[in-house]
Amino acid sequence: MPILEWNDGYSVGVNIIDKEHKQLVAMINKAYDSVKNMEEEKVLKVLVKDMCDYAVSHFSTEERFMEKYGYPAYEEHERMHHDFTVKAEALDLLVKSGNPVEPVKVFKYLADWLRNHILKTDKDLGKFLNEKGVK
Repeated sequence: MPILEWNDGYSVGVNIIDKEHKQLVAMINKAYDSVKNMEEEKVLKVLVKDMCDYAVSHFSTEERFMEKYGYPAYEEHERMHHDFTVKAEALDLLVKSGNPVEPVKVFKYLADWLRNHILKTDKDLGKFLNEKGVK
């Protein structure tokens, strides 16, 4: 069973953002499924690297929209992205250095962060962008 299932309630109403969110959900679920196969240590390294790459790519997508349309909560939203990126980079360094990391805790953190970020912060952004005619 996936740790996070995509449903229409997660849609922010902006196609590219929803598509990228679905990719992240799929990445997290693939990693979480690895626990069942006893491959979590191997998958954790890939997931954390992918999370860093994802943060750079996806967050820049959202931030371009925020800047282009003058989103009033831009600074707060960008700070959340920054905080996530710092956490992902710290995890990457921790994993690369061979320090013990509990994969299930990492997967749960990612799923919880994404769920909370989408359902509040990104929903607000989506509503704002929809009002500007962005779909």
